[in-house]
Amino acid sequence: MVLATIPSSTVPTTTTNYNNYIQATNHHHRLLRLLNQCTSMSQLKQIHAQTLRTTSTTNPHTLFLHSRILHFSSLHDLHYASLFFQTHIQNANSFAWNTIIRACSRSNNRKQEAILLYLKMLSEGNVTPDKHTFPFVLKACAYLFAISEGKQLHAHIFKLGLASDVYINNSLIHFYGSCGSLEDARDVFDEMPERTVVSWNVMIDTLVQLNQFDNAITCFRNMQQCFKPDSFTIQSILRACAGLGALSLGLWAHTYILKRCNIEVANDVLVNNCLLDMYFKCGSLKDAKMVFKKMTKHDVTSWNTMILGFAMHGDAKSALHYFKQMVEEERILPNSITFNGVLSACRHSGMVNEGQTYFTIMTTKYGIEPVLEHYGCLVDLLARSGLIVEALDVVSKMVIKPDVVIWRSILDACWKKNVGIEVSEEMGRKIMECEEGSKFSGVYVLLSRVYAVACKWDEVDYVWKMMADKGVIKEPGCSTIEIDGVSHEFFSGDTSLLDSICFSG
Repeated sequence: MVLATIPSSTVPTTTTNYNNYIQATNHHHRLLRLLNQCTSMSQLKQIHAQTLRTTSTTNPHTLFLHSRILHFSSLHDLHYASLFFQTHIQNANSFAWNTIIRACSRSNNRKQEAILLYLKMLSEGNVTPDKHTFPFVLKACAYLFAISEGKQLHAHIFKLGLASDVYINNSLIHFYGSCGSLEDARDVFDEMPERTVVSWNVMIDTLVQLNQFDNAITCFRNMQQCFKPDSFTIQSILRACAGLGALSLGLWAHTYILKRCNIEVANDVLVNNCLLDMYFKCGSLKDAKMVFKKMTKHDVTSWNTMILGFAMHGDAKSALHYFKQMVEEERILPNSITFNGVLSACRHSGMVNEGQTYFTIMTTKYGIEPVLEHYGCLVDLLARSGLIVEALDVVSKMVIKPDVVIWRSILDACWKKNVGIEVSEEMGRKIMECEEGSKFSGVYVLLSRVYAVACKWDEVDYVWKMMADKGVIKEPGCSTIEIDGVSHEFFSGDTSLLDSICFSG
């Protein structure tokens, strides 16, 4: 780190003052060395205390020490850094502003402060935002879905003549993509005078996030004309393949990794986790097991993907096998997502006792607080097994408010198990009380079936009339099939594809 050049006017001319100046400079250098070796907030606070006692705030070296203290504390203790910025940083320069804005944009619960600090930076008017400022503020806007604020930032970027900066444009694409504004993200990408690998990665990832899987593949092919894909590119492409359910395309992507990418990408745990997810979503359990077996490293996501994948395909035995191997052999602590998979596996296989046991283990042994997904699995497991009373008992003891999915699973079980009409009507009322419940056509269909089983035809007519009056339309069933590497969707009642399909006898 090179210290800023000290103006010659600050160097004393007399011998005594000059000696004092040299001693002060050497002291600042010692403090700087201590800062560079600092590894904890405890050490930083001691250096901070020495700085307060032994240095002058007018000395240019002290200003530099303050900037280093702010930088270190922003990475380790945001509260301390914020107080330091407010009380010790006088006439903050762009580095100080960017440091504290960046820290807030990366925090878990203070991202809005990044935007407020930017506004304060503008209002004070002493420093102009630079190319390092905007990516941090845009990151906060993306997380907060602050589309209006982000567009104002975009206008500031044009005003300051920074519209051609590649790093700012990458942040703009990510911001617009995170807010669901694909057209704006595409406009920024198309107008970029210069692109990097990151630019392509952000655009491809945006397309994948917005379910534009075919366009993501096309963008990837265009990227290959000028850049070699890295591990981030491959992860996005594998998610696109998983989203399409296109196994042949996923196999091509896997082959591309093995033949065209370097060994670091091929062995990257994140890339392999995406491969696992892709194979499961494409229905190739055998390939998923092969990839998992060949992986040189597994993290908790790798195990979770295996457990969730087998649970999704109804193979509870394999899902629970991987869970036991994870916690007993590999000694990896499960998390909330792990138990989503475990409880889902029990639900699909009707393993009531096992499901209740794992739910208890989750809370007592691993200290994981249940969320709606966990409760939903347990309630659905009990309801499917005809244990309606037990399912309702779980709901009554929930510490969080049940959602429409939980009530609907009980209503579905009431119909299938031919439970009394009173319970079914109560479940229907609970669903309608949920804000989103009255918008789902499946609720009306289930209620009509309950009344039909009870031969209450007037109520059946009333349910369908209520559905029509509220403008709720029954969603058509949909199936997807891959033919020659192309995914085709078929909707119930849609005959538009009949002319393009040839049947051979």
